[in-house]
Amino acid sequence: MTSPGNAQAALALQDMALVVLAAGRSTRMGSPKALVELEGRPLLEHLLAPPLLREFGDVVVVLGHHADALRPVVARFGYRHVVNPDLDRGRTGSVHAGLRMLRATVRAVFVQPVDCPIILPQTYTSLAAALGSAGVVIPSYRGNRGHPPLFSARLIPQILAAGPDEPLRDLWQAPEVGCRLVEVDDPGVLLNIDRPEDLQWLASLRAAGRAKGAHR
Repeated sequence: MTSPGNAQAALALQDMALVVLAAGRSTRMGSPKALVELEGRPLLEHLLAPPLLREFGDVVVVLGHHADALRPVVARFGYRHVVNPDLDRGRTGSVHAGLRMLRATVRAVFVQPVDCPIILPQTYTSLAAALGSAGVVIPSYRGNRGHPPLFSARLIPQILAAGPDEPLRDLWQAPEVGCRLVEVDDPGVLLNIDRPEDLQWLASLRAAGRAKGAHR
């Protein structure tokens, strides 16, 4: 991983990684969230489909509950996956599993939950451009924080030292980390698909993105 002294150099797409969190049980949805279909395709497929992701240095999908059903979706894109071995101790444990799989050349990491599956390509690039010497940048839409955060690889040891049920937002709030909010014109950063009715919001965002030519 890159040392803190090199963190200010401009990031290229191949310097970044994406860790996708798709290990949850999806109890509120009533069925596996990652497999819920929108326009005939599961949400995990929508998340992995943007061509921009193929330019990233690494993409790792963290599976857990329903892993057998989700592996074929990941395989269609040729990305790697890992199964979280400790599913009942919080989302940070899934982040740990994904980080441990990353290639050593990665300089910054997006963490994106599967219930936030529609992100505009320019949101990823805006966050990358804003990281600089900060520890983490978080997208904001109309003043509301969203996903995915992008953090410097120099924070990986601290994240791995956190308890698997310790929220990462506690780390982001530490003054020494250096957290920046980046306002983006992308309501998709606020998505949190937990219930069937949330899919209506997702469908409207997908339609709006398609009208702009932003999503494929």
